[in-house]
Amino acid sequence: MIQLTILGSADAFNGTGRGNSCYLVEDPGGTYAVDFGPTAMVACRRLGFDPTRLDAIYLTHLHGDHIGGIAQLFIDQQYHARRDRPLIIAGPPGTEGRIASLIDVSYPSVPREGLRFPLIFKRYTVPGQVEVLGRKVSTIRARHDSAAIATSLRIDAHGRALAFSGDTGWQDDLLKLSDGAHLFVCECSNADPGFWGHLSVTEIAARRADFQVGRMVLTHLSEASRPQATARAHEMNVDIADDGLVFHVS
Repeated sequence: MIQLTILGSADAFNGTGRGNSCYLVEDPGGTYAVDFGPTAMVACRRLGFDPTRLDAIYLTHLHGDHIGGIAQLFIDQQYHARRDRPLIIAGPPGTEGRIASLIDVSYPSVPREGLRFPLIFKRYTVPGQVEVLGRKVSTIRARHDSAAIATSLRIDAHGRALAFSGDTGWQDDLLKLSDGAHLFVCECSNADPGFWGHLSVTEIAARRADFQVGRMVLTHLSEASRPQATARAHEMNVDIADDGLVFHVS
């Protein structure tokens, strides 16, 4: 059994008062997060989840609404939880430097004092595959800000596959990456096609039948896209992400 809990389902602007991107996954091998946006620690507290249980964080890309909560996580684990077990952060090239900059500007005392827990960085090959804690992570380059080194991810483990679009505009490679996934968490920032680096309700509705996935969840929703996606959810055969919503993959 794999359980995915949505800790944040909104776009970068916290559309309709929801949290930023973060997905908590508990599988037979442990517990990990996909992305860790600025509101992730608030969501952990609300749901009664102890972040010390996290074994790893898999980042789709390096924009603030996907990594901003890592600074709060670090000080919590350093000073409050007094963590001593390793934490792995897996991400695209440049992740280690970006996280170091985030921590340095947020809490400069942390790098000066040194972390009390082992921090291990794993770098994706994009496109390609890497194994992290027994999970096979497959990546493709997403159609998004090149400076953020955006990726879409697929995580295969324990006979199940979860796919995450990350932030991206349309590309046919999404069909290949998600093919056969038991759960596909797909961004839907726009109501109608607009900025090339994000997907829309209109585009997903037009291509939904092409996705061969067990279940599709629309997320990264905005003030504009959430009501339209909700209204068309049955038609598109999708679930609409919301903070605190739990999905089980058996």
